[in-house]
Formats: sequence, C-alpha cells, structure tokens
Amino acid sequence: MADARIHMEKAVMVLLLIGFAVFLPACGTLKEEKERMQAMAAVGEANAVKYIREKYGFEPEVVQAKACTVRDAGFKLQTTGSVDVWMAHGQQEFRVHISGEEEGKEGLDDYQYGLIKAEAKAYFSGLLGYEIYDLYLEYRDRQIAGDRYSDEQEENMLNGLYQEGGFGDFMEQHPVYCRIDDCLGQDLTGFAMANPDAAAYLEEAANHYGLRAVLISYKSQEDYGRGYAHTYGRSGLTDFGIEQDSFYIQSYAVFEEEGVKYRRFETQELDGIFFCCVDKGNGDGILAKSGKVTWQELGKTKKDPVSEIYSVAKEEAGEITVYIPEGLFWEVWKGGGGVYTTLWEWEVVAV
Repeated sequence: MADARIHMEKAVMVLLLIGFAVFLPACGTLKEEKERMQAMAAVGEANAVKYIREKYGFEPEVVQAKACTVRDAGFKLQTTGSVDVWMAHGQQEFRVHISGEEEGKEGLDDYQYGLIKAEAKAYFSGLLGYEIYDLYLEYRDRQIAGDRYSDEQEENMLNGLYQEGGFGDFMEQHPVYCRIDDCLGQDLTGFAMANPDAAAYLEEAANHYGLRAVLISYKSQEDYGRGYAHTYGRSGLTDFGIEQDSFYIQSYAVFEEEGVKYRRFETQELDGIFFCCVDKGNGDGILAKSGKVTWQELGKTKKDPVSEIYSVAKEEAGEITVYIPEGLFWEVWKGGGGVYTTLWEWEVVAV
C-alpha cells in the first residue's frame, strides 16, 4: 500500500513538472509578445510625431500609443504591424494610424475631421436648399473596389491634406457615407421634381464616386428628439431598420449605387394605438378594422378569448410598426395582459 502511494505521488509530481515545463514557455511567449507590442508602440509613436510635424507643421502631444491587433482563425491575438497613436494639439484630440515595424512617415490621421464635417454640412445645405438639423459623416481614404464590407480601411482617416473649401472635389475622390437630417416635415418623395439638379448630382455621385447617403425629414424637432435611433447611414447602411422611427419621420430618400429610393410613412390611429408603414399609394396602405374583435370570433381558438385583438392588413407586403402610448401599454401589463403580434413583420413599440 505504501509502495502504491509512493508511485502515485511520483506520478503526480511528474505530471506537475510536465505541466510546469509546458507553462513556462507559454509565459515566456506572452512576455515576449508583450515586449514586442511595447516596442512597436514606441516606434509607431515616434513615427506619428514626425508624420504630424511634417504634415501640419506643429508639435503634437502624445496621449497614448497602442499596437493594433487582430484575432486569427484560432482566436489567437496577433499584431498587424500598425500602431494607433492618440494625440492632442491645443483643445483638439485626434488619432494617427501608422507603422510600428519600421521607421517611416507614411500614415493616416483624422485631425481634419471636424473641418471636413463642418464644410460638408455647409456644402449639402447649399446643394439641397434647406436647413440641415444634423449631419452624420463617414469617409475612407481611397476608393473601394469590390465588396466595401471586406475593405479594412480606417474610418475618417486621411493620408493626404484636405484643402479647405474643397468638399465637392473631396467627395469625388473619397467614398463618403452620410445621413442628412432635417426637422421640416418634408415629403421627400417629390425631391427629384422640386430640386432636379441636386437629385441628379447625388445620383451621379452614388453611381461614380461611392456616395451612400440617406436624407431623413423628421416631422419636427420634438419628433427628432423622440427618435429611437440616429445611427442610419453608418458603415453605408443607409436605411436599415428605419421603420422603427416611422412614427416620427415624415419621409426619407436614399442615394446609393444599388439605386435611388424615395419613401414616406403613413400612420393610422385606432383607439389611441398607431399603426405605421411605408406609404406606397395615396395614404391608405394600412387596412385596420375600426373596432377590436376577439380571437374566438376570428376562429383562432375554441376556448374563451383571453384578450381582444386588432386585425390589420396591407395592400402590399412590408413591415408595420405598432406604437402603443406608454400609459396604455403599462395599463395592459398591470392588468395581467400583454402585447402580442402574430405577424413577424410587426414591431411593437411603447411611446
């Protein structure tokens, strides 16, 4: 028995030693990788200072430098060879993306983003001929070939120097994604007729220069403030999910390479509940019954109905968003009820 115990202890010790031997190289590898990343960050920081000094003529303050990493197929963290350096000049903070593997002064930065966005807002305001309430702007350094989602360019980073007053030329040289909001309650389905020159230019820019733009007209500033998402247009996703704000948006227009879209929303109110969808006709796309009917009357169940429902249909397939006033919504829940839909296209929102 004692011999067996001795053998077992030896086996455990051997296993522990093997594990320790395996663990040591792993620790060494992690330590070496950390030191390599720190060395890359130092090289990138020095490169970024030289790059900004030469490009803009001032001495930047370094806030932080960090080696860029990605995960490979095995989820292992690997360096890309580039470094992100956060810097400051006066009250302005900005970022530089540059090599950390060797000395050099070729990089990208977003120092001029504020200037470019301000000039973009003025440019589009003049082009469209109305007051812009808010503008989201995103661009890339070079034109994108093929699938834009596979391109790994940094957002809002430029290698070249933006020439003040030249946003029109800039848009023809760089792919631009933008969202232009107004609070004028416009019917943008008539935009091409009201402003044919602007519509033609935006369509041309979408077809030839990579522009992806969505114009959104909210019913009022109050409705803009109530909006659920102000993220339309990001990464070139112009109107994805915009139906969730159909109660607050009067209309919108999309300009992208895939085509041009003009849409307005219609709303029908029944018993304090609002049904919204894209208006594809004369404002009568939603066919909601004037009263509530029970499940039993619709033949959906042979048991006693547990609630009442609304019967809603559309002339064409599409999404209907249902807005329920918050007071009514909680009144239903407190009474032990709930809000349910039987069509996947529906979206229920408490307002």
